[in-house]
Amino acid sequence: MKILKMNLVKMQQEKENYTLRTWQTEDAASLAQYLNNKNIWDNCRDGLPYPYSQEDANVFLSMVQAKENIQDFCIEVNGEAVGSIGFVPATDVERFSAEVGYWIGEPFWNQGIVTDALKEAINYYFEHTDKVRVFAVVFEHNSPSMRVLEKVGFKKTGIFRKACYKNGRFIDAHHFEIVADEKLVGNKDL
Repeated sequence: MKILKMNLVKMQQEKENYTLRTWQTEDAASLAQYLNNKNIWDNCRDGLPYPYSQEDANVFLSMVQAKENIQDFCIEVNGEAVGSIGFVPATDVERFSAEVGYWIGEPFWNQGIVTDALKEAINYYFEHTDKVRVFAVVFEHNSPSMRVLEKVGFKKTGIFRKACYKNGRFIDAHHFEIVADEKLVGNKDL
């Protein structure tokens, strides 16, 4: 794994078809372009605005850049910010866990980019934080996201029935997790 450290809060991982890096201010237009998509929003928490505007992108980028440690990664393809992987650290007795969320622009679906980028981001996160567990919550209708997590090495830990309310209806939430001492599938660096 080749990680270029630009400073304490920046990282970049180059692959054949994408670059995993920190978010930059100049990513706002591309971020707004790709995230302003109802098909993506339907699989995200309601805290994500929709429609997604340039101002929403600017607010997100300011928030990300104000954080002390890297918790949010940009997926870049052909010089454009087209996706994101973000970690939300838990608190109190769960302080050694974090929730991961991710999305990629619809033109890049089903190309294996998110699976590979998620492996790299989780590996980096485990190596550079005190977290020992990462978990994800996936809506019942999002089987592609469930497959991504399983390919990375996450284990399904349960289904919480009618746990989420999205688009005017209750839906089941599928919970997945991986712990730091488990090998990520396909990652020889661990």
